This record gives sequence, structure tokens and C-alpha cells, in this order.
Amino acid sequence: MKNVIAISACLKRCSVAISYKNQLFHVTEYVDAATNLAFLLQNLIRKNGISIKEIEGVITASGPGSFTGIRTAQSLAKALAMTLRIPSASISYFDVIDYIAAEKNSNRLILIKSEKNQAYFKKIQNKYEEIGVSSYEQLIKKTEECDFLIGENIPEIHQLINSSRIIYKEIADFRNAKYLLNFSEQINKNSKIFPLYINAAVQNII
Repeated sequence: MKNVIAISACLKRCSVAISYKNQLFHVTEYVDAATNLAFLLQNLIRKNGISIKEIEGVITASGPGSFTGIRTAQSLAKALAMTLRIPSASISYFDVIDYIAAEKNSNRLILIKSEKNQAYFKKIQNKYEEIGVSSYEQLIKKTEECDFLIGENIPEIHQLINSSRIIYKEIADFRNAKYLLNFSEQINKNSKIFPLYINAAVQNII
């Protein structure tokens, strides 16, 4: 799939990328997602002479993170998919971070900042995977069998773990929509767009 639109948004950060005729066009701005995301996409299309009729698929982020920002991006992606009658998909930020880090053969803990001294996490250990949200203190136990700590730079966790054994790799710009284009092969007629919602109280994943 060569011509794909990728959309990512937090509350105050919008990112749009388009793979079109073997070229990459992208823009990221720190503006309100609800009022600017569609405008940024429209402007990127017009500025670069992209034919919307040639777009073959659309991909967006499922989260975790700002629920309002994620739903804003997903609403735009769904509208594009329905209007253009093209397939769509959503990819978690955990998968994006894991792809960028490229530590496939190690036991690793992927972290994304949440609120109130908490972090979303995905623990990958051999064939076992665990996803949830936890306080910084509770994350110490989850690092005991991990070789790599991957994700946003969280100094508090560094200080709490205080272990030279664990290698930390910071992935700061994973919300950039251009990274979603690496998952274009997952766009198909059966894929669906949905948010990855992790409840801090009961750690439900929807």
C-alpha cells in the first residue's frame, strides 16, 4: 500500500503524515487537536498536490494517552475511511515505541507517561505480554526480570530503580504520525479503529 494517510493527536499536539507516490509529507504542530487537526491535513494535501482520490488507506494511533486527543484523531480517520471507502487501522503507541527501539530479542518494559506519577506500561517477557498502568514505585518490581527499559524519559523511575544492569533507551518522538506509516501493511478490510483505554483503577483494557 503506497498512498497512506497517518494521523496522531494529543490535546495540544497534532501530527499528520502522508506516504504518496514514494514520497513522505508530514507536519507536526503544537496546537489544539479538535480545532486544527483537519485543517493541517487539508493544508498538507493542498500544499503538496496530493490527490485524495488516490489515497489507499488511513492509519491512526489507538493510544494509550490523551483520550480526547486520540478520539479526535480516530474520528477524522474514520470519516476519511468512510468517505473515501478505503480500509483503516489503528496502532498502539507501545508498538510504535517497540518498532523504533528495535530490541526484539530482549525482555523489556515499555513506558509512556500518564498522570499523577503513573505510567502506562507494556511488559514483554519471552511470549508473555502484560499491559496496564502503574505508579512509579510499583514499576520497580516489573523491571526485575527486564533487560531494557524503553520509552519516555522518566527521571523518577531511573532514580527508583538505580540499577546498572538495566539499559534505558529513550524514545521521545513516538507520537509523530510518520512512524505509523511503518505499519501500513496492517491496514486491510477487516481491521478496525478503536482506542486503547487503560483504566487506572481496575486496569481494564478496551
